[in-house]
Amino acid sequence: MQTHQVTFQPDNVKVVVEPGVTVMEAAQRGGIILNSLCGGAGHCRKCMVEIDGVAQPVAACQYHVEGDLTVTVPENSRFFEQKILEEGISRPGQIQPVVRKYFVRPAKPDLQDLRSDADRLIDTVSTAAGGNMTIAWPLLRQLPQVLRHNDYSVTAICHGESIFALEASDTTDTIFGMAVDVGTTTVVGHLVDLTSGKTTAIASRTNPQISLGEDVISRIDYSRTNPDGLGQLQRLIVDCLNRLIAEVCEKAQLDYRRIYEMTVAGNATMEHLLLGIPVEQIAQAPYVPAVTSAIDVIASELGIDIHPAGNIFVMPGVAGHVGGDTVAVALATAMRHSKEINLALDIGTNGELVLGNKDRLLACSTAAGPAFEGARISHGMRGATGAIERVHINDDVEISVIGGGTPMGICGSGLIDAIAELLNVGIIDYSGKLLTSGKLSEKLGQKLLQRIVEIDGSAAFVLAGDNQAKNGRAVVLTQRDIREAQLAKAAISTGTDILMQQMQIELTDIDRLYLAGAFGNYIRPESARRIGLLPDVPLEKIQFVGNAAAAGAREVLLSRSARGHAVQLAREIEYLELAGRSEFQTLFSENIFFPEK
Repeated sequence: MQTHQVTFQPDNVKVVVEPGVTVMEAAQRGGIILNSLCGGAGHCRKCMVEIDGVAQPVAACQYHVEGDLTVTVPENSRFFEQKILEEGISRPGQIQPVVRKYFVRPAKPDLQDLRSDADRLIDTVSTAAGGNMTIAWPLLRQLPQVLRHNDYSVTAICHGESIFALEASDTTDTIFGMAVDVGTTTVVGHLVDLTSGKTTAIASRTNPQISLGEDVISRIDYSRTNPDGLGQLQRLIVDCLNRLIAEVCEKAQLDYRRIYEMTVAGNATMEHLLLGIPVEQIAQAPYVPAVTSAIDVIASELGIDIHPAGNIFVMPGVAGHVGGDTVAVALATAMRHSKEINLALDIGTNGELVLGNKDRLLACSTAAGPAFEGARISHGMRGATGAIERVHINDDVEISVIGGGTPMGICGSGLIDAIAELLNVGIIDYSGKLLTSGKLSEKLGQKLLQRIVEIDGSAAFVLAGDNQAKNGRAVVLTQRDIREAQLAKAAISTGTDILMQQMQIELTDIDRLYLAGAFGNYIRPESARRIGLLPDVPLEKIQFVGNAAAAGAREVLLSRSARGHAVQLAREIEYLELAGRSEFQTLFSENIFFPEK
């Protein structure tokens, strides 16, 4: 078969591909991940590359290889590793893992004791465990040899009431688990010592599925429209988990076979893709997942590199758009045990909200859109090196850039800051209109007036000029960017309003507002409150809980009772589907406007 060589610069990576492959696919094979906010549909124009001999930049997802090529990938088309939030809220609790070890010496068989190997092992372990045990049938295939080879002195590894593996000699002091948050964008893994409860190592990576779809919907679409699409997406996340395992094991100087369980929290689509379960029905009304209950599966069946007979526990979910990660957040924040009324928000492409206390918990999911993750924003990007993450306006504009240096774009926290500051100085009015310099000449100093420009017939505000920005390309905030942010914040605030209506409470009744996830951890709450993204509660009521999904996964790894609580939580949380509610559009229209100061 004819092949062509594609050389990617400035990386000097050479990839051999067959004719017809897109440049984006070729880049992926070479380990270069490009921005793909539209999942390769050619709409977002974020994957633009330069090809020798072609006059204009082209979209990598649309340009097909028909000969040898040299492709130059500019920085703003690359998917940069973003700041990944690894830590979350931590609550002390009893260490009572589902996985346990017992060093036992079953009596050796003789003519007076003719019990089977399985019976004598079960009897001995049951005595040590203080309960009736069973034996997993795959272990029976190794049992006679392992017992005799080790002179009937072994460590039994148990999951719940089942003995699933044996180890030579006494290894009861070495027992580890992994708690993982599988996010749409990032994946975080905690290696946890199940004897002490301490986290030994943490690793994180960008979710590699992003190369096949930027968000949940585009990945669902990819799984549906491509041969073996579901299999590709599953293999990508399994490979990612195995890389995390290898990384934490290297840090801890640990044999991966000493990890006996992994607990996983993710949204419904991420959990389905990990398990290889079809997902297209989640994107179609009435948005029903294949399963919401907790799943236990043997590690070797998924190809995950912990002990081959180890257990993978996948968190239970509530509905198609409120998954195991939201249950993990509710668990980690102990909302179910609180007398006070708490609101937990996890803001991303979708915003998951949980409101309530020990008497009642309500949840919803609202499609905030990708604006706060940098998509559909003219100079938007994720929270990576070169992104403006903080904006302050006084006589002029002061910015803070991730990693220092010159900016190349703006991330979600910077976007919220910028809009809040422009509202405060009156450059944006309550309707979201970016006012022209002529209307503001008497109110503003010359430095700010000079930043108000016109682009394609519409007003825009310069955050960093050509001489201040990366590659001489100014970073600006356009009228369209502001509208995208208004749509996103209106969706979140409408979800909050509907939950409060259903709970029959007022804003003053909310005792605590938990902000979960990376985005929630990096925004300035006063800015988010100023634009109406967060409800107007006193700042002292707002608590950052970090990666609460990973914290919840860690709790169910360390505690049998926490695992039971998670299962119960998933059943108890009442889900509200906003798409079918008549009041949604009315409230959404009202929430489009910014709060008047």
